[in-house]
Amino acid sequence: MTEPRLCSADRSSRAELRRRKLIDTARNLFIERGFHATGVAQIARESGIAVGQMYRDFASKEDVVAALVEEDCATFLRADALKKAISNGDSDHMMTWLLSLLEPHTDREGKRLFAEILAESARNERIAAIFTSLQLELRATILAALAQLAPDPKLEKQRSLLADMVLTFSLGILHYELMVPDLGVQAVVEEMQNFMVERVKTLSKA
Repeated sequence: MTEPRLCSADRSSRAELRRRKLIDTARNLFIERGFHATGVAQIARESGIAVGQMYRDFASKEDVVAALVEEDCATFLRADALKKAISNGDSDHMMTWLLSLLEPHTDREGKRLFAEILAESARNERIAAIFTSLQLELRATILAALAQLAPDPKLEKQRSLLADMVLTFSLGILHYELMVPDLGVQAVVEEMQNFMVERVKTLSKA
C-alpha cells in the first residue's frame, strides 16, 4: 500500500525540482537579456528541460513571470511573520516590518529584474495585471499593520495615505538607486523612517 504513495511523492519532488530550475533559469535570463528578448524556447534550452516538459509546468512565459514575482513578493513581505505579530499584538515587530519596506534594496540583480518586469507591464496587459495584483496585496498588508498600530476607525483616511507614501517611497528609492547606483540614500531613508515612526505614534494617540 505504501509504494504508490512513494511513487507519487517522488513524481511531485521531481516536478518541483524541474519547476525550480525553470524559474531560476528564467530569472537569470530576464536579468541578463531582458524580459522582451527572452523566449520560452530559450528558457527551456538554457535549463536543459524540453519545451514540452516546460509547458507541463507553465503555459506561457507570463506564467513563469507570475511564479517568479509572487515568490519574490512572498519573501519580501514575510507575511507569515507579520500575521503572527498582528495576532500577538506585537507592535514592535509590526513597526520594524513597516520600516523595512523603506530600506534600500541591496540586491542589484533583483532590482534590475524588478525594473525589467515593471517596464514590461507597460506593454503587456497580463504582466501589468500581475504587478497590480501584487501591489494591491502589499498595500493591504501595510494597511493591516497600520490598523493594528492605530486602530481608530476615524483614521482610515490617514492610514490609507501613509500606506501610499510607503509604497511610493519604496518604489522611488529602487528606481533612484538603479539610475544613480553610487548615490548614498541612507540619510534620506533614515529621515523617512523617522517620519514614519513619529507619524504612527501620533496616529496611535489620536
